[in-house]
Amino acid sequence: MAKPASATAGAPAGVGSTAESAERSDAARGGLEAAAGQAVALEGVDVAFDGFKALNDLSLEVGRGERVAIIGASGAGKSTLFNVLTRALPVAAGRVLVEGADLMAAAPEQLRAMRRRIGVIYQSYGLVPQLSAGMNVALGELTGLSNRAALRALVRGPGAETSARVVAALEQVGLAERLGDRVTELSGGQQQRVAVARLLVQQPALVLADEPVAAVDPVTGKRVLHALLELADERTTLLVSLHDVALARRFPRVVALRDGSVVFDGPPEGIDDAMLEAVYDEAGSAPFEPDLEPGAQPAATSRCDPLGIALNPPRHQHGLRPR
Repeated sequence: MAKPASATAGAPAGVGSTAESAERSDAARGGLEAAAGQAVALEGVDVAFDGFKALNDLSLEVGRGERVAIIGASGAGKSTLFNVLTRALPVAAGRVLVEGADLMAAAPEQLRAMRRRIGVIYQSYGLVPQLSAGMNVALGELTGLSNRAALRALVRGPGAETSARVVAALEQVGLAERLGDRVTELSGGQQQRVAVARLLVQQPALVLADEPVAAVDPVTGKRVLHALLELADERTTLLVSLHDVALARRFPRVVALRDGSVVFDGPPEGIDDAMLEAVYDEAGSAPFEPDLEPGAQPAATSRCDPLGIALNPPRHQHGLRPR
């Protein structure tokens, strides 16, 4: 690898050749203009498990470059929604469009190209425990490639461009010194930051983050969210599933789910006691401060208040959507 030994100990073989990097980069951005500004559209989507509807006639549109917080009680459908957006789950009814293309109707080659444009952080991090932190980060280069293309990349050996991007990504999340350490030697919060660094290398057009700060302390959470927000620009869309409503208030747009349906879709100023009761009643207490005014900072007792995340003003106005 073209970097000094201290910066490359954990970098993987076979990632970052010019051909594979170009294939990934072209596919990662190729569908954006054709989507006419729309990143995601779900139209009347149902997902059922043994007769139980995890998603129930769900419709949702998200524009390119939007930053959206998804809230709801456990079992409301947040993780199911994200699994549908990667086609990890089939739908029983409805359509799922990603950058204008029908995800559920995509042929295998098209599906690989579409998944190459989607970056995901799962609650379980999705890391390979036998590999180093650096190797896991560099695997972002292989996202969506065919098995043959990935194998070719692994055989060829590492590239200097990938090495530099891996180091830069780990530095950005504060883990440069753990480059060569196996992820089993890292804490849960450190593993979560490795997953974020992998997204930085992948450079996806759509980022799905499922509880990205659930397992980290507030200071680490600030670093994780800032790294994610650097991905979210006018060409990259960010959807973040959260249990912490106080943190969701910092996003320009909040979507609330209950029983697999959208019950609120609007700016954070619309999050009031009545809305939260509709979302969380009979599902436990809502994780929010009842006396917190819209736009105000949460009290010092909130675990997220040290984050100090200030997002851009909303580019779109969204009204309440009836259940």
